[in-house]
Amino acid sequence: MSNTPTLFPKGLTKALSLKQPYAWLIANGYLLVDDRTWGTQYRGPILIHASKGLYEVYYDYLKSNTDIPLPDKDKLEYGGVVGIANLVLCCLPGDLPKNISRQQRAHFGGVHQEYFGFLFEQARPVALMPCRGKLGIFEINIDELLAAPPAAQAELF
Repeated sequence: MSNTPTLFPKGLTKALSLKQPYAWLIANGYLLVDDRTWGTQYRGPILIHASKGLYEVYYDYLKSNTDIPLPDKDKLEYGGVVGIANLVLCCLPGDLPKNISRQQRAHFGGVHQEYFGFLFEQARPVALMPCRGKLGIFEINIDELLAAPPAAQAELF
């Protein structure tokens, strides 16, 4: 996978930070909905940022109970952008399209009826682009991120 500018919008781009394995699942199209306690009016391209955290119980559950080809814990990427998707809807659980299966929404536990489901489409993974995450939907200057040296090279400087 290459980080070519044609994959991304220009300039400031919205981003959402998630713990692993959520970031990997969304970037790779296995999870279409992420539940949040808050909603957003934003719709459009959004970078999927993997925080430095791992939801270990959920990871272990997925490995034991699904056939999703999750990478090993030490192979998951942390601390940067790992994908891009289109955020197409934010709504309460009952307002999601009926064709969204429970597996595409949540593989673990229940869905709180007062949480907001963020529905993603056209997700695709990208090579890790290290950067800091933030709470909520935040902006990343994608031009600066694409111009930065690859992570392995950056460690040499």
